[in-house]
Amino acid sequence: FGAALSENFVKGKELLQHLDILKVLTSSQTHQRHLIAAIEWVCGAKFPSLLKYFPVALKQLFDEDLLDEAILLEWAQDEVRNEYTSDESMIEMEALESLKEAARPFIVWLEEAESEEESEEES
Repeated sequence: FGAALSENFVKGKELLQHLDILKVLTSSQTHQRHLIAAIEWVCGAKFPSLLKYFPVALKQLFDEDLLDEAILLEWAQDEVRNEYTSDESMIEMEALESLKEAARPFIVWLEEAESEEESEEES
């Protein structure tokens, strides 16, 4: 996964160039969680300078229907290191924590959008 992305993958919207492949690779909830773990590795280990762009990458994947809202909210509630993160991961725990923190505004936005939808349905 990391070989297909450059350090400019967020700004250059490189993820969008691989949509056909990513759609096949994210056909299940488990695969979506693995995609999040792969993006964590790219932004937290391979290109640590991209940490601040991690939520942008998640939003790009969400906007393209590659990551479901429920999967993102579930990921946000999990421990930093979870069953989708390899024990021998090449990413440090501190980097994983920083990625979760960086993604927090995006997760809050998702939660608020979900709350608004629910209140509109009740009306």
